[in-house]
Amino acid sequence: MKTRNLVISLALLGGLAVAGAAQAEGKIYVGGKIGVMDADLPGFDNAYAGGVYGGYNLLGKDAHFAADLMGGTLAVEGEVLLTLSKGDAAAAGKWDITSFGAYAAYRHPITDYFYLKGKLGLVRYDIDTTLASANSGIETQLAAGVGAGWKVGPGSLEAEVTTYESDVLFPSAGFRMSF
Repeated sequence: MKTRNLVISLALLGGLAVAGAAQAEGKIYVGGKIGVMDADLPGFDNAYAGGVYGGYNLLGKDAHFAADLMGGTLAVEGEVLLTLSKGDAAAAGKWDITSFGAYAAYRHPITDYFYLKGKLGLVRYDIDTTLASANSGIETQLAAGVGAGWKVGPGSLEAEVTTYESDVLFPSAGFRMSF
């Protein structure tokens, strides 16, 4: 299962990179992120996750379709996250998470170098645990996130907090580049 997810993640990243080279500057973006997964389950400590994300700017300034979105840009965005370090579970167990998300992401510039971000979409995640009595399995939930970004050099640093219907909280930091 984990090997398959890694292959899917690499294929997504490779496909986005190839597509990015074929598109105009700024419409496609790819990046990576790391953060802390906080599952709202009794006795579960934090796990650390990382992954790739990418998107396509559909509406707004310098997007596929020019539209007046108060200076902002609306994009479709996808992400794949895998556990980097398992979290501790009650009674000496361990847990990890794998998630796939699809979002509508809106970025609104505050200055030439700073912007705010909001996203809303669906996420499918799988929590695996070594405890037979713990709730584990695949869930599909509504997900929402807020964050901010800073343009630096060839890309942007982004910090955000995403929640999966209050079941999982994922504060993260990442770097993305546009093509």
